[in-house]
Formats: sequence, C-alpha cells, structure tokens
Amino acid sequence: MARLLIWCLAAAGLLASASCSDWGDGWTIVQGNAAFQRGEFQKASLSYLAAQGTATSSDVVNYNLGNVYNALGETNTALSIWGRITKPSSEELAYRLAFNKGYLLYQRGQYDQACQEFRTALLMKPSSLDAKRNLEICLLKTQNFGSALPARAKTVDRTDPGETQKALLDYINRLEGSRWKSTNSIESNAASSSDW
Repeated sequence: MARLLIWCLAAAGLLASASCSDWGDGWTIVQGNAAFQRGEFQKASLSYLAAQGTATSSDVVNYNLGNVYNALGETNTALSIWGRITKPSSEELAYRLAFNKGYLLYQRGQYDQACQEFRTALLMKPSSLDAKRNLEICLLKTQNFGSALPARAKTVDRTDPGETQKALLDYINRLEGSRWKSTNSIESNAASSSDW
C-alpha cells in the first residue's frame, strides 16, 4: 500500500510538471503502475502501450514496460526495451534503469556487464547500499575483487586456507563495523524465575 502511495505521489508530481495534453498519458501510466503492483502484468503492459505515443513519457513507459517483461521472465525483451532509453529523462530513472539492468544481467550470469551497470547506478546514487552490495557480489563472481581488497589482505598466502579465511573475516569485520557484537558474556548459573 505504501509503495502504491509513493508511486501515485511520484506520478502526481510528474503530471503536475507536464502540460495539459500529457494528463491523459500520465493517468494511464499511473493505472499501469497500479496494475503492475497488483501483479496484473497484462493490464499494466496495455496501459503502458496506450501511453507510449508521446515523446515526453516514452522513457518512463519503456522503463515500466521493461519491468513488466522482466517480471514475466522475458529477459531479452526487457533488455531490448530498456535499450531504447538512450538518455534517461531524470537521474532517478537513470539509477533505476542501471540497477535493474545490473540485476537482470547478474541473473543471466553476465557478471562483467552487471558490474558496469551497478557502477553506473552508484554514480547516479552513491548512497545506495543495495547497489554497493550488488557490485561487491558481482566483483566476487568475476574474481576482480582482489583489486578492491585492502593491501594487507592482498598479501595473504593463498595456499594456507586458515590465513585466507582469517583475512576474509577480517575484511568482513571492517565492512560491517560496529554491527559486530561480542558473544562472550558471563553467564549466571542461577536459574531465573522463568525457568521451570
């Protein structure tokens, strides 16, 4: 419900900045977004195709159509439709487009291209933890992650699995920072009143 409200508010903002002739197409896109959120992909695609006629909304329509085809598992069609967007009309659209392309390419096993898309997404929105996390996963898959490791972890002898595991855990500990808590605690042997 909250997502639908956000989509509606974003669409209302888009409509408010559009000319009067774009109101009908904007409303059609909002209806398509609502159908997509409900999982009614056929209705969503029909709404997007109905709004495809105007040049001002073509990027948004192509992005949304690509999302529909991606949700239906038609990855080649989704990438083809997303490929029609040469210069996204907003920075948010550019971020979402790059992120979704990266995710889809990762699912297809095209890790190098996925890394490029997640890098592009991070350029658009550097604070995105999801894009950072996905980029790290892609880098691990392509085994280019060694260049991103700190110098101390790079010099570890890879033939000793104990040292490798220790370096990896040390690296993860630095990434996670303060989220790691000590599990060492002094336990009392006295039974509490809730023990039966």
